[in-house]
Amino acid sequence: MRILIFSDLHANLEALAALHAVEKPPDALFFIGDAVGYGPDPAACLGWVRAHVTHAVRGDHDHATANGGDLASPPEYRDLAVATREHTLRQLKPDALAYLRALPTTTQVELGGAKFFLAHGSPREPLTRAFDFVTASEDSLRAEIEGVDADVILLGHTHVPGIRRVGKTHIVNPGSLGQPRHGLPSATFAAWEDGHLQIHHIDYDPKPTMNKLALMSLDPEMAERLREILEKGM
Repeated sequence: MRILIFSDLHANLEALAALHAVEKPPDALFFIGDAVGYGPDPAACLGWVRAHVTHAVRGDHDHATANGGDLASPPEYRDLAVATREHTLRQLKPDALAYLRALPTTTQVELGGAKFFLAHGSPREPLTRAFDFVTASEDSLRAEIEGVDADVILLGHTHVPGIRRVGKTHIVNPGSLGQPRHGLPSATFAAWEDGHLQIHHIDYDPKPTMNKLALMSLDPEMAERLREILEKGM
């Protein structure tokens, strides 16, 4: 069995097309949150998620867009998140917002003989806290995942891919498909195949997405910052 895992799509339709180009349809598709925010194509991307994803959780951008309230973006991205939320709200119809509201903040799935736990930010605070498990101490990791009955814990939100093992449990962040921040512009996702986990990178052309930013009625400096993130991955 092959399961594809992706997160932080952020309304980037070209990144989805790139995933289609390199992967045949899997047995299951897990989405770890944030279909919307930052990017130019929230309606098309969310429509694709609704049609194709097997299991999904709500990200902080999904939550703030559908329910109002604060965004959990890092301070250096907060202005971008707030500004692009207005664009997102103009694009989404009521049924799309209802879908985002209905997404769970965490979910557990058993497939292929393995137990998976999905949350956007952290197991304990899925919508409000980014959990950098790659640099965390083993003690803090054990405290964070205590009580989670899973072979694989899937987290997003940081936009940085990584895999770490604590005892018999793997913790995986697939990175961001739509807005990478790991120092390279490559879109990233993860794959689980018969117990084997791997991070994959896709070298795609972000220029069409960058060009669409001009249509979002953003302050020129914000549009330029979003273009820079897509171009440099940071």
